[in-house]
Amino acid sequence: MFSENLDAFYNVASGFALDATYDGATAVKVIPEDDYLEQLGIAGLRQAVRGKASDFPAAAVGKTLLISGTTYTIKGREPLPPDRVEVLLTLKV
Repeated sequence: MFSENLDAFYNVASGFALDATYDGATAVKVIPEDDYLEQLGIAGLRQAVRGKASDFPAAAVGKTLLISGTTYTIKGREPLPPDRVEVLLTLKV
């Protein structure tokens, strides 16, 4: 498996990432990935962030993520192709 160094992307100074706190205690970096969705005639924004898979285990669903003073609950965790070193976390306020 190819080993990537994602630190350049998950660097707050680069302007891509935000500081966050996972599960009340762990400092992590995330990249906002809000998407506009339209399904079954209902439209809206899906709140989501991208993160390193190593920071968010499969058990992350149901845990909290504090970003910029707002606490979210992780509702979904989707490994991202091609190599699954990143995950897309769907959030709910």
